Amino acid sequence: MNELLAKILNIETSTVTCSIGLSVDGNIVAIEESHERNSHAQNVTIFSEKVVKDAGLDFNELDAISVSKGPGSYTGLRIGVSTAKGFCYSLDKPLIAINTLQALAAAMINKTDVSQDCLFCPMIDARRMEVYSAIFDHELNEVRETKAEIIDTNSFNEFLSEQTVVFAGDGAEKCKTILGHHT
Repeated sequence: MNELLAKILNIETSTVTCSIGLSVDGNIVAIEESHERNSHAQNVTIFSEKVVKDAGLDFNELDAISVSKGPGSYTGLRIGVSTAKGFCYSLDKPLIAINTLQALAAAMINKTDVSQDCLFCPMIDARRMEVYSAIFDHELNEVRETKAEIIDTNSFNEFLSEQTVVFAGDGAEKCKTILGHHT
């Protein structure tokens, strides 16, 4: 007996990167990405068509469309969400909205070999010294809600004084020199 495998088109446009992937039963089988700033509008539908074709599928065979719901670039999110909604409407498929910071935290947890008392702080660049961030534990429970915040030398002290915090994302890179901790 054949199991039904979930085929999901995944759209990520909340950061500088425009990333479109196609997953079958949770495994990415095709992906296209551009790290070029302001390329989302020109790439999102072309990349979507390419990954569906590369996976040997037709759009009608998809089970759902997932899209990052933010936080992140307002323009990037508008492009991704409107494209995803258009696909869902025309194909009569469900839309799955994914929290961008939670998805980043899940990737961090999967790639990090640390103790259970470690916290994870995904960060998205929000221009200047501002970032969008949240803090999660090793089981992906939200320890601190999503905030837009200006980073200074005292940022995250209440967490860093008690536990190890792993920082990642394009916002973390720009904060390396400001935070007085190892990032």
